Amino acid sequence: MGLVILIVFFSTLLLSVPIGISLGITALAGLITISFDPDFFIFLPQKFIAGLDSFPLLAIPFFILAGAIMSYGGIARRIVDLALVFFGRIRGGLGIVVTMSTFFFGAICGSGSAKTAAIGSVMFPEMKRNKYPPDFATALFASAGGASSLVPPSIDLIIIGVVANISVGGMFAAGILPSVVNAIALAALAYFMAKKLKLPLAPQIVWRQKLKIIRDGILPMLMIVIVLGGIYGGIFTPTEAAAVAVIYGFCLSFFIYKELKLPVLRKALLQTASLSGVVLIVLGTASMISFVMTFDRIPHQIAEVITQYASNWIVFVLFVNIVFLILGMVMDALPAIIVLLPIIVPVAVSFGMEPIHLGILVEANVGLGMITPPVGICLYVACGISKIPLEKSIKMLLPFLLVLALTTLIISYVPDITLFLPRLLGFVT
Repeated sequence: MGLVILIVFFSTLLLSVPIGISLGITALAGLITISFDPDFFIFLPQKFIAGLDSFPLLAIPFFILAGAIMSYGGIARRIVDLALVFFGRIRGGLGIVVTMSTFFFGAICGSGSAKTAAIGSVMFPEMKRNKYPPDFATALFASAGGASSLVPPSIDLIIIGVVANISVGGMFAAGILPSVVNAIALAALAYFMAKKLKLPLAPQIVWRQKLKIIRDGILPMLMIVIVLGGIYGGIFTPTEAAAVAVIYGFCLSFFIYKELKLPVLRKALLQTASLSGVVLIVLGTASMISFVMTFDRIPHQIAEVITQYASNWIVFVLFVNIVFLILGMVMDALPAIIVLLPIIVPVAVSFGMEPIHLGILVEANVGLGMITPPVGICLYVACGISKIPLEKSIKMLLPFLLVLALTTLIISYVPDITLFLPRLLGFVT
């Protein structure tokens, strides 16, 4: 049956069938190879519903909506302006601003592509005005958007927590320091590349304007404190935090900044419904294929192969990195997370690894996959913003890929970077 699943899945992908539908067809094909009994097919819709029957998954549409509201309501622009105050006069300052703004915005928006679109659309005209090469800007937008997938409250971290039965709050805590490592690495690369390309400094901002920007940026930054502080302080769950983010973002954009108009709000709601629908369909159909594979003991066989060739945790981690990097390059990583993570978590535990650490290194590779062709969603969004062909961005993208590959290895083999905060907050003993 495993061969049938592989053939059907990759055939549907080559035919450009949407990933959610592709997974559903693959699950059906796998089930047919097991039994033609019509009563047996009732398990597929049951597993589809069971895959979505989880309270933490409610956070996904809420965080997507919060990100859309903040993008349309002027909050993203204010975060960018605040970053300009502190980093604008450094060589390559606009590049550093893109990095820091994306990571700050990531703390109140769970979607990598949404972060790339929000910050890129604000910053690209400014970078173009300051004679930044479009391919450099494109590579930076994509890299920052993909790497910031580790910033809580990332949607992927929620899914990893649910699928692997790991505390979502623990995953959020674990993602903070690795995301700082990624942010520093990208900012440093932007600085050195700016010196090499002899890019100009950002325009000077007078003190009166600086004070106004800082004052305007307090409320958006306060949202990060409310959302993450509320989760780690035990005031509300990650799902409730997502609802708080929506309410806070709406009040800020609609009543205080008055930039979120009703027609735009309708657009934000439609965008949220569309993106949430895609994510949840993939979750449901991936649960179906997981059931079919489990029924035929494929996960057990995969686990045996892994343990046979991975003699220790160092080799095992290298194996996981390679598998998820390759999968991220050729397909959406979400089904890979849902199908493979439950298989490899017990293997990781047998090698003495913390499941939270495994979840973070998997997500680090997922973030890298978001900027690698042919299926790098953040790269496609960035190219759409800069209006340059994908192939023209590849050369400038290579240094960013190498730096993020290096940080991924550091995060993978230095567990304390990931586990320091979860231990401090009691998620890991």
